[in-house]
Amino acid sequence: MQSHQPVPAKPWRDRGNSLGYIQGGTEVQADLLRQVLAQLPSDGDRLLDWLTPEGKRISARCEDLCRRVLSAPGLAERSGGDQWQASAYAQEWLENKDNAFLTAHLHARVKFFGELLSAIEDETKHADLLQVATEKYGLNWTTLSPVRDRTGWLRSLGMIELWGQRVVRTALGDSMLEVLPLCPPETARGEGEEILESANDAGAIAFLGDSMQLEQVDLRNRRTLIGYIPRGNASDNRDGDSTLTVAAALRRLVALLGDGAGLEEFGELCGNEFGISKTSFTTMMHALRHTGLIEQTSFNRFAPSEEAHRLIDEGNGQLLVVYLHARYLFFGEILHHLEKPATTSALVTLAKEMYGYAQASNGEVRLRLGFLQDAGLVERVDWQRFRVTAAGRSFVKNLTLQLPAKGETEETGAAGLQDAPSSLLSEEVIAQLRQYGNVGTESREFEEAVARAFAFLGFQAEHLGGSGRTDVLGIAQLAAKDRFRIIVDAKSSGNGQVAESSIKFDALRDHKRKHKADHVVVVGPEFAPRLKNWAVENEVILLRIDELAALLDSHSRNPMPLTELRDSFSRIDTFSDDLAERYQALERRSLLMRRIIDLAFQEAVDEDPVDDGYISVENILYALRKEFTPRPSRQEVDELMTFLSSPIVAGLESIKGRHKLIDSPRNLALRLSGLGGTFARG
Repeated sequence: MQSHQPVPAKPWRDRGNSLGYIQGGTEVQADLLRQVLAQLPSDGDRLLDWLTPEGKRISARCEDLCRRVLSAPGLAERSGGDQWQASAYAQEWLENKDNAFLTAHLHARVKFFGELLSAIEDETKHADLLQVATEKYGLNWTTLSPVRDRTGWLRSLGMIELWGQRVVRTALGDSMLEVLPLCPPETARGEGEEILESANDAGAIAFLGDSMQLEQVDLRNRRTLIGYIPRGNASDNRDGDSTLTVAAALRRLVALLGDGAGLEEFGELCGNEFGISKTSFTTMMHALRHTGLIEQTSFNRFAPSEEAHRLIDEGNGQLLVVYLHARYLFFGEILHHLEKPATTSALVTLAKEMYGYAQASNGEVRLRLGFLQDAGLVERVDWQRFRVTAAGRSFVKNLTLQLPAKGETEETGAAGLQDAPSSLLSEEVIAQLRQYGNVGTESREFEEAVARAFAFLGFQAEHLGGSGRTDVLGIAQLAAKDRFRIIVDAKSSGNGQVAESSIKFDALRDHKRKHKADHVVVVGPEFAPRLKNWAVENEVILLRIDELAALLDSHSRNPMPLTELRDSFSRIDTFSDDLAERYQALERRSLLMRRIIDLAFQEAVDEDPVDDGYISVENILYALRKEFTPRPSRQEVDELMTFLSSPIVAGLESIKGRHKLIDSPRNLALRLSGLGGTFARG
C-alpha cells in the first residue's frame, strides 16, 4: 500500500449516509468511476458513457450522474455554471492509482465505510453487517441495499472479497484498518460526547443581556416565519441541496452588504453571487430585515445592524442561535424534543400540536435545524432524522423555553409523535415510498405505498398489479362531469434510476384504455434522461419519489381539491411546477388567514376606548403589505374576512367594514378541526 497524506475524517454527523452506485456492476465500481472521471470536466447536459466488463456500453447525463452519485462522496464538483469536474481527491486518485487512497477518502466522507471493514469477522454475512449498522451505529436502515453498496465499493477497491455468502477482508483490507480513524459506535449514537465549555454557551446569553429576559408571553409572540435565505447552487453540503450552510449564507449576505449599499446595487450583488431573480431578492430582503441583521439607513439604502457581524461571525453559531431563539417561534424548543431521533415532519406536527405554531412547515423547521447544526447543537442521524448533541443538551439548559400548550408527559417528544397516526400519515407514506422505491426486489411493497399515497391525495385508490393490469387505479369520486380516473405504474429501482427499457409505453396505453383512465402516471426514484421526452410524447407523467413526497407533505398542510389536481394532470410537461405553484397559493391563503386572526387578536387585547377592539380592512391591508410578497389584494382579504365572519366559523364580528375578534384563536382552531373530523368520519 503506497504512502499518502492521510485524509482527515469528517465527524460522523457530517458524513453522508448514501454511497452512489454507477450502473454496470457492483464489484467493478472503481473501474467504472475511473472511466467516468476521465471524461470530466464536462457540461451538465453532455452524455457520459462507459463500458461494463461484459462490453456493454452505458450512458448517463453528466448532470444527473455527478449530482446524484458523485457529488455526495466528494468525487465530483461544479466548476462554475453547468460544468462538472473531478474533485481534487478524485483527480489525485486517477494519477496515483492507489485504491487505498480512495478508500480512505470514501471513509472520511461516508458513514459506516471503514467501520464496515472493521465489523467483518469469521462467517460474517451481509445481514450481520446490517445488524451492526443498525444496532451499534444507530443507522436507520431497513434493507441490505446500503450495506451492499458499501461492500460493492470495497470489493472493487480490493479491500474485501465475497466467498459465497461470506464477506471476507483481504490482506489489503487488514492493512487499511491500521491507518483508518474509525468512529466509535457510542459516538455515532451520540453518547458520551465531551461537552466543551465555550463563550458561546451561557456567555452567549449573557451577551444579549436584557433581550433574553423572556416571559412566556414574549415567547408566544415571537415571529413565525424566517422566510427565504438563498443558499447557492447544489452541492454535497449538509442539506444536500446547497453550497452554503444557512449560517454561512447569512454571513455571505452581510459581507456583500459591506458598510451599506443601495437596494439596486445589493440586488445585483446577490444576483451574481446566488443566482436569484428580482422576485426572490425581494422575498429575501423581507426575511433578512425581519432577522434584525440588516436595517434601513436611508431611502432604499441598507446596512448591517450594530450586532450583525458578531452574531454571524464564524465560531459564534451558538450566539446566533440564542439571538434567533428570542425572535422566532419553536427554535430552542427543538433541542428539547430531539433526545430521540426525529424527522422534520414529526417536528412540524409537534410544533403545531404542542406550541400552537400553525404556520410550521418542513421548510421553516429545516431552516431552524440548519442553524442548530451549524452551532453543533444538533446532528443529522440519517437522511431524514435529527438528534440533539451533548453540547445541545448542555446549551438548552441556559435557554428560557416556551411552555407547551398541552400538558407534557415523560414520553412527550420525538417518540411520542408516533402516536399521532392522522397527522403523521403523510410522513409514514413518504418513508415507505423512499424505503421500497430504491429496492428493486420489493416492487409489491412499493406499489402498495404508491396506492396509499394517492389515497392520501383524496382518490379512491386500489392496488391491482399483476399481468395485464395497472399497478394502481385511482378514481376521483366526484359529480359525473368532474369525475376522472388515473392509472399509476410504480417502478422501483435498486440503482436509483428507472431504465429506458423498464417503461413500456404501449402497455401503458393499453392499461389506460382498459381502465378507462383519463391520465397516466409513472412513479419512480429517478428516470433515464430520454424517458422524459418519450413520456411527454406519450402523454405520461413521470413523477419522482421526491416530487411525490413533496406533494404529500404540502397536501398534509394545505389539501388541494381534486378538481385542481385534475387540471394539473392535464399539464404533462409542467406537472410538478404547476402543482408547486398551486400549493404555494394555498399555503399563502392559510398564512394570510392566520395573520388576520393575529391582527384581530392584538387589536382585541389592546385596551383602546376609541376602536373598542375593532380593526378596519384598510389597517389589515397596511399590516399585511409589509409581510407578504406579492402584496395581498383587497379581494383576497375580503374573501378571508367573509369566511372568518360566517356563522359556522364565528371568528369575527363585522360591522360596516370593521371587524372584531369574538372568540379565542384556539377555539377557532378547535371548531375547524372538529368540522374536519366530522367530514373524515363521514
